[in-house]
Parts: sequence; C-alpha cells; structure tokens
Amino acid sequence: MTQRYLGGIITANPTEPSENFSDSAASGMWTMQEALAFSKAGDWPDPTSINPSNFIENVFSTFVYTGTGNSLTINNGIDLSSKGGLVWTKRRNSTNSNWFLDSVRGGANILRSNTTDAQFTSSGLAITSFNSTGYTLGTASDINSTSGDDVSWTFRKQPKFFDVVTYTGDGATDREVSHNLGTTIGFMLVKRTDNTSNWACIAYNGTNYSCLALNSTAAQLFSNATSNFTSTIFKPYEVFQQFTDTPADDRMNVDGASYVAYLFAHNNNDGGFGSTGDQDMIKCGSYTGNGSSTGPEINLGFEPQWIMIKSASGSHPWFVIDEMRGFNAYPQANTLKANATAAEDPAGGRVKPTATGFQIITSSNDYNQDTHTFIYMAIRRGLMKAPTAGTQVFDVQTYTGNGTANRKFTTGFPIDANITTGHAINYRTCLGARLYDAMHETSVTDFSYNQLPNWIDYDHNDGYDLPQAYAYSNQNNYNFSSYSFRRAPGFFDVVAYTGDGSTRNINHNLGVAPEMIILKNRGAGGGGAGWLVGVASLGNDEGALHNDNGFAAYNLITTYSTTTFTAANGDEQINKSGDNYIAYLFATLAGISKVGTYSGTGNDVNVDCGFTNGARFVMVKRTDSSGSWYVWDQGALNGIADSTDPYFLLDSDAARVANTDYIDPLSSGFTITSNAGNDLNQSSGTYLFLAIA
Repeated sequence: MTQRYLGGIITANPTEPSENFSDSAASGMWTMQEALAFSKAGDWPDPTSINPSNFIENVFSTFVYTGTGNSLTINNGIDLSSKGGLVWTKRRNSTNSNWFLDSVRGGANILRSNTTDAQFTSSGLAITSFNSTGYTLGTASDINSTSGDDVSWTFRKQPKFFDVVTYTGDGATDREVSHNLGTTIGFMLVKRTDNTSNWACIAYNGTNYSCLALNSTAAQLFSNATSNFTSTIFKPYEVFQQFTDTPADDRMNVDGASYVAYLFAHNNNDGGFGSTGDQDMIKCGSYTGNGSSTGPEINLGFEPQWIMIKSASGSHPWFVIDEMRGFNAYPQANTLKANATAAEDPAGGRVKPTATGFQIITSSNDYNQDTHTFIYMAIRRGLMKAPTAGTQVFDVQTYTGNGTANRKFTTGFPIDANITTGHAINYRTCLGARLYDAMHETSVTDFSYNQLPNWIDYDHNDGYDLPQAYAYSNQNNYNFSSYSFRRAPGFFDVVAYTGDGSTRNINHNLGVAPEMIILKNRGAGGGGAGWLVGVASLGNDEGALHNDNGFAAYNLITTYSTTTFTAANGDEQINKSGDNYIAYLFATLAGISKVGTYSGTGNDVNVDCGFTNGARFVMVKRTDSSGSWYVWDQGALNGIADSTDPYFLLDSDAARVANTDYIDPLSSGFTITSNAGNDLNQSSGTYLFLAIA
C-alpha cells in the first residue's frame, strides 16, 4: 500500500486516494471527517470496499448526446486513458451503423457490428483521444452529426466484467489466446479486422454455449458445452470447431489474419463487486419463451440498466435496451439493433425491469416465441457507491415558465424521480419516475396526469427536458419549482411491481431498510386507491399523501428490511392482483438525508439532521392528528430563511403560501419556529419529516 506521507511531505490539501492506493499519488494527512467521507465513497482502504472499480458506474456507462459536427468530449466518468476499453456508438434518429471503437486497436480504427466489413481507419473522425473521464469524438457524421441524437455504451476493462484482446491467427488447432477477464467467459465477440468476415459470437445460455453472428438475425449455428474457456485463455480454433463443419472458417483463427475479441464475464454469485464485495454486475443466460403477454421472469439478483436479447432458436434481431433511453415498466421501450442500421424504435421493447431482474411482457416472437430459446446479456443498474454530497442526488430548480417546448434543465446527474409544482392555484403538484415514465398528481386519488413523456423527458445524463409547453409545468410567466432525485444506496430507491393479491415481500435495491415509503396504485383500475405512506418508526400506522388525515393502523406494510418490504394483503392500495404500483423509498444517509420525527413544543424546535450546511428540502406531516404535508426548499424564488418562508402542500392544489415564518435555517438541519401552528408545532404533537442536505 502506498504510504500517505510520500517523501515525508505533509500537504495542506491532500490528494484523494484511489484504487486502494495501489496506483495513486495520494499524499498528505487527512482529518477524521475526510477519511470518513472517502470511506463512504468507497475510496478508502476497507476490508469490504477498497477499490472504486468495485462499482458499476466506474466501469460501464450509457451516455446519450447530441452531435455537434465538431470535436466533442464525452464525460461519462469512465477512465479509458489508463484502463482502456470499448466504446460502442449508435445514431438513434437515423439509419447509421453501429460503431465499435476500442483503446487496444486505437480510436481511429472502426468496426461495424451490422456488417461483415473489415476494419477501416478514419483519422480524426472517430475517437481522437481516450480520456480519464471518457473520450473525445472527431467529426464523423455517423456518430457526431449536427442533426444526430446518439448513444454510446462504454465498457471499461475490468476483471470479472470486461476485457479486449487482439491476436494474429495461426491456423493451429491448439492455439491459445490469453486474456485478463479473470473468470470464465460469459459472452464473447470475435471479429476479423483485416478482411471481411462474420462476427463470431459465443454466448453462455445457462448450461451450454450458443454460437451466432452479431451481424445477422440468423438462429444459432449450434449449441454445445465447451471446455475451451478458462479464466486466462480461450482456444479460438477449438471453440468454433464445436459449432461448425467448416474448420477453415475465417471467423476466429485463419493463419496470418488479424482479430479482436471482446470478452464479457458472467457473474454467478462470484462477482465480488459493490460496497460489501459480494455483488454481481453482469450476467449472461437464456430463457424459454411461452408465447404469452405474461412472459418469463428472469432472476438476475439485481435490477438491470442494459440488456441485449437475441432469439437463439429463430431468425430475429439483436435487441439492445437501456435505462437511459427508456427501459421502463410500460409495454414498450426505445430499442436499437446491433445487427442493423435502423433508427431507434420507440415502441420496440417489450421488457419490464424488476428489482431482481426483468420480465418479458409481450407475446411477440422477437422476444417470446413459444418454446424458443432466447439468450441475453444484462448489466446491473448503478449507482452502487453511496453519495457523499446531497448535490450528487438531489436538485432544486425554480423557474418562470416561458411557454416553449424542449426547455432543458441541468441537474448534474441523471434523474430518476421528479416532483413539479406550480406556485399559483390549480397548478398542481405531480410526482413521477423514470422507471415507469408517468406522472401522478399528489393531491388526488384517481389515475390523474399520466402525462410523461409529454411532461418530463428523462432522456439525459445531466438533467431533463420539458418537451412540451404544458400548462402545469411551463405556462408563460407563471412560477414553478421542480425537485429531482437520483436513486442511490442508502438514500432513495424506486420500485415498480404488479400486485398479486397475497401477503408478499416486495424486493428493492435501497441497500438499507427503508424508513419511509410513498406508494401509489398507478393503474386505471386502482384509481380510487390514493397514495399510501408507510413509516418504519411508526409501526403499522400509515397515512395518505393526498389528504391531511392523521396516521392510522391500516397495517398494510408490516416489515421494512434491507432487501424487501412486506405487503400485508391484497388491498387495493398496495397489492391488488393485476394492478400496477410504484413505490418511492427513502432512508437516512449520514450527511445527505434524514427521515425522522420530532415532538412539538409550541416553542422553537431545532431538528438536528446531522448536516453541516442546513437542509435544502424539508417535508413535514403531523401523524398523530390531522395536518397537511408541508414542503419548503432552498431555491431562487423561495427558501428556508429567517422569515417569509414560502411553502406548498402536497395534499392540496392551493397556491404556494408566502410571508410566513414557520421554518428557520439551522446548520445541522432546520428549525420549526414558535410561529408554526398545530399542523407543525403543537405541544406534544408528533411530526414526520424528510430532510435533504
């Protein structure tokens, strides 16, 4: 381990450690608070989490961007300059090829997965540099046109996740090619680069290996077991010999030919990733279609953010779906095809993510032909690393509507949920999530304002758009506030599920036991169910977001654990058979968020949340009696100040109220003042709060 005092020098501003200090220039002396912050981020030596490479956000990225026609730097947080990897880029809004560019062959050398073409070189047009936080694009119109909406998928080299190797064929039957995957290969792509050839794809299907061509819709050539993979080598001649009667096939080992191989792992409860060092990040396998709109449900052990699916039994495309472009719980998603130049199909996907995997929700032969075998590769959703600042996972925007479409807001991170409210009466407050791409009004019980993507466009890595000049989010000259949340361990999670009418455990990925759950039946059939709010510290007493009633013993959520919460029965509010639900889960994360309660006194009440610079968002609800859901924030048009603190109510569409003094700033949290009434500070009253730093 590198010493913290390099050369005996103690610096005033120490360099942040990285990669378990193994390749770090870390120097200086840290305070206890700094060490704890680094540890929370996974950047400090710890028996269970010592390497930033343990987290999916450091080795894989889906990045959507608009081309400029000029040099364009993509900052996706992936270190390609020192680690290396693959960038796979595809135009979304027109018919252009899939480009494969990697750090081993060099960014000017281009392969296209939808053709058999040899590698071609385009100096200055493709990737001009691989950087420590991404890469820089040249001016090639296929991937950087002024009219182009594009996506890139970046895979960084990392043991048990991904590797890139190049080799020269020798025609020998016992040829071995070394790799650094460090585990058995789950999915392998091999392409001859000096001449035309099909892309050889060897895919683990759960028991055997299927052989296919990435550039073709054709069914698998063969499926068989193979002993020609190890954690350090593969035998190209022997691998492909199992799948074809043409030993001279040029796909993997012609004497003198040049090849590149992209190797993807299959983690089978042995990945060793995450903050606890026992999580998987990538899985390969197969499922058998049943021809029903209620298709197979695949248990990965994690929620995916990226999936590629191909029928091994029939002639069907290679479909690629990801969370960033719209991998959601509706019966459609934005799909691209690895084997074709076709533009993105906005209704092509029929896959629903779950907290533990995904489910096929179509009878289409492309995804679910009865008795057919389908192979897949799936990559885990991030973040896996706990945030270290509230600004990494929560953002407030206050703005004046201008009545224009495609209005962009920058948050600095991809958002997973949003609350938008107008400041004037009847301008509604709505809550929605990326996961199911819809919005619901918080003050009503029915299936109202299911407006997304017409309301918010989540299709951005650093914020969101208002794609239309919708009255309730962007009417000209009216004021609005918008609150954006990112899913992160220990802070916030979103779960979409379908009710089954029984007492059941519902999986989540919060990583800790949720302390507050806000839940909505989002189907038209459950229109009268309203909003349910459960709080772990209040036991089986639950409330409703859409009214000011006190909490009562409804007993609908009975347990809150690190992996599940329990729906006690098939009540319409939580688990009616066949109804679809959305649940928002919050927890206390030191220095970031606090879920708790306080007792009213009638005097000033200081609520210590463990923050250092006060709260930017505060929600309060009285639980032992009636009282509205109050929300304050630190924003440009409002704020938590010493006086005149504007607030709005989640359970009402009334106008925002200004010129009150119910809350004051407090460095460790917030203060409820003696001016607050019974809703907020009656002596001996019990009050629930959520605060975010």
